[in-house]
Amino acid sequence: MNFKSYAELSNDIFSNIDKVQSQGYELVVAIPRSGVIPAYMLSLLLNIDCTNLHDFIKNNSLVKGNTRRTRRAMRNAWDAKKVLIVDDSVNTGASMVDVLSQIPKDCPCEITTLAIYGNTIGIPKVDVCLKYLASPRVFQWNMWHCVVMQRACVTLDGVILNWHAEENGKGQDAVNFVESIKPIVLPSYRIHSLITKQPEHSRKAIESWLSHHNVNYDNLVMAQSCDKNVVCDEQKYCDLKVDWYKGNPELSFFLEHDFDHALRIAKATGKPVFCTQTNDVVRPSVEAVIKHGKAHFVRINFARMKKLVKKWRPIV
Repeated sequence: MNFKSYAELSNDIFSNIDKVQSQGYELVVAIPRSGVIPAYMLSLLLNIDCTNLHDFIKNNSLVKGNTRRTRRAMRNAWDAKKVLIVDDSVNTGASMVDVLSQIPKDCPCEITTLAIYGNTIGIPKVDVCLKYLASPRVFQWNMWHCVVMQRACVTLDGVILNWHAEENGKGQDAVNFVESIKPIVLPSYRIHSLITKQPEHSRKAIESWLSHHNVNYDNLVMAQSCDKNVVCDEQKYCDLKVDWYKGNPELSFFLEHDFDHALRIAKATGKPVFCTQTNDVVRPSVEAVIKHGKAHFVRINFARMKKLVKKWRPIV
């Protein structure tokens, strides 16, 4: 699983800015929604205007602040002679084809398509690709709202619901506490597995909370305890995460709050873990992948090869 954070996105754009610098571009057009952040990063580095796809198609006036001037003063989008249409990534190229089909035929601008990241299939589908990035891949700016969630295990505590605010819940029973807390993040894709240190006694309350917030999932894993009201200790809780992640070969990504747990999970499973505490991926060592994640590595690469063969197989 190839992961890119906000920081890595910024670094990758800056280190490849020479591919578009001094090419005479006068406007950057952002493809909503994932293309907006890299588009504005590019426009600021190039010191040119930026607009969204809808406003470009309509040739609307350009909206900007007064703090600094761009290279060329323009009133409307089509005043730009050379335009960069930007998305964060390209895979099959179908999205970019759809975008280009929406641009009116009487638009006088010279248009160049650009993706920050592209795989083997996607790179030829755009005019400019700043950096090669193989699939499967996941980006920090949209990981909660993409298909990777269907192959992910997510810790509830401290990631989706703020169970770490336990001081505020003293004196309450588990049911009232769960029903009273606010969400931290709400994924829009169905999640393969949710895991929590709370005992089985709290299942109905947590299920009710998840249903109320429209969080969809396939598995809700509760910590086991002799006393149904006792929260699992940290060692057993981490072991539970390791066993579930390692024991389910369809899982390829783990989202965890605690950094120490993230380190242990990655080391014990040979698979990547995103830590919300550090906003970065903890990647397993080569030794850990060889020892624990070999089956996962083979499965991912077999699926990747199968996809490539299917893509390039001639139609009879």
